[in-house]
Amino acid sequence: MRFDKTSRRLFLTGLGGATLAIPLLPSLLPKALRPVAKAQEEDVPRRFVALKTYNGAPVLDWYPRAKVGYATRDVDGTLIADQPLTTATGNHSDGDAYYGHHAPLTDLVDGGISNIFGPAMMPFIDQMNLFRGLDFMPGMNHNYGGYLGNFGLNTNGTGGPVDGAQINATIDHVMAQSSSLYPAAPSGPRVLHVGSRANTSSYAPVDPSDPLAIGQGAIQQAQAYTNPRTAFDVVFGTTAPDPMAGPGTSELLIDQVLDDYRRAVRGPHLSAEDRDTLEAHITRLTELQMSLGSTPGVVGCEPTAPVDLDTGGEFSVDIGDVATLFDNLVDVVVLALACDATRVVTLDVTKMVIDDGGETFGMGDSENANSAGRDNWHFQAHQWDDNARRWLGQGARWVADRVVARLLNGLQETTERDGESLLHHSMVMWSNELSFNHLNYSIPTVMWGSAGGQLRTGRYVDYTDWDRPIRFRQHDGSVIEGVQFNRLLVTIMQAMGLSPSEYEREAGRGFGEYRPVGKGDGFARDYDESNVGDPLPDLFVG
Repeated sequence: MRFDKTSRRLFLTGLGGATLAIPLLPSLLPKALRPVAKAQEEDVPRRFVALKTYNGAPVLDWYPRAKVGYATRDVDGTLIADQPLTTATGNHSDGDAYYGHHAPLTDLVDGGISNIFGPAMMPFIDQMNLFRGLDFMPGMNHNYGGYLGNFGLNTNGTGGPVDGAQINATIDHVMAQSSSLYPAAPSGPRVLHVGSRANTSSYAPVDPSDPLAIGQGAIQQAQAYTNPRTAFDVVFGTTAPDPMAGPGTSELLIDQVLDDYRRAVRGPHLSAEDRDTLEAHITRLTELQMSLGSTPGVVGCEPTAPVDLDTGGEFSVDIGDVATLFDNLVDVVVLALACDATRVVTLDVTKMVIDDGGETFGMGDSENANSAGRDNWHFQAHQWDDNARRWLGQGARWVADRVVARLLNGLQETTERDGESLLHHSMVMWSNELSFNHLNYSIPTVMWGSAGGQLRTGRYVDYTDWDRPIRFRQHDGSVIEGVQFNRLLVTIMQAMGLSPSEYEREAGRGFGEYRPVGKGDGFARDYDESNVGDPLPDLFVG
């Protein structure tokens, strides 16, 4: 059957103008236009995924300990990265320059990089960076948006606004308004928010045209899709995508374009390369639709609504439901990025599974730390006895092995048109609400991918200035200067193609509150503010 231009237009744009965003198929164009189309084809887009876990973290489980050829620190037994970075982090107030240090992750793989990053991470260490010494500047307590740059707002239960600190939208929404990231409007939401509870770690501007507006009244907390089927329908269906909207349903465009897909794939002019591209795209859609409960068979079968995978309240932590929820949420994320329906995703992990010597149970986050029980993540972070330490480390290991590894596998197995993986062209960041106890020094943070070669990878990088005095210690962590977390956010935004004018309110001051407001003299406060607008030392290649 001949493939006509009207059908091709329908396949590419879908009913109602909602694009399925498949790659360009040059072999279907007139011969004279094929070289032009290839020449005008945009660079492979960059994608960003931000994953967040909550409460104080078992920081010693994040970092490498004893490894052959490396010394360890007397204070906590963690590995000493002994290769100095070539660029100074900055200068302290006494004028002395200070440097971070690094170690190749390939040196640290024996027995796993750390208690959290075990064998499941080994396929990705060449695209991985594990950071230590990234510090929030203001004296924040429990918060939602700190790791994405809103350093001025605690949760309501811990005081709300940080006195004297700037309150602003988070970087995901700043990037989403950039023409560098989105030269044209995406078919799905500009930012896809998914997670195990509706309140997210993201803050959107009330006025999307003014993403740099400041003040509590200028922003609103984004809401996540907590049901994978809802997220799938929003990304690929006819429902108008709204990153602030709650659950909704819609008809799936994949079912509307099946006939056009069949005509295209049987057409005599489709090249082998384009046929493979088209088949791979449809296969991804088919597999995800089936995993969400559709009738088995070809893509065009009438989808059946999946089992409701919302896991309910904060302590509804059936281990099977929690695992299934995150499996499906991750699959939706991979598909949305692979189909270029969105380029920015946040994933909030507020539930996890603990495997404690064969006894398995779920744990959920709550702003209420007074509800005692092993299923209360927040309570256990405060409890901090031997059981709590062990359980929190095991939960973080589950997140790494079950959630993060599945995401990385999906991105790694998706090949872009330049032959590189989708992971290579992405940045995946996993960070935490706090570090140890209620403090925010050395926020546990790890990244994978390089945004298409924009970052150096494959290293454990410690920006802590261990020559400084440790002010005090809590929950296995040290209060000592590292580098401003703001500089990681600057690195991310520049790697995603943004210029400083798109995210800076004041030239050279980077993004977010950079002053140590709310921290008294007993805290580590001696940072170099003159270069807070620069990317992290020895990370950004550009």
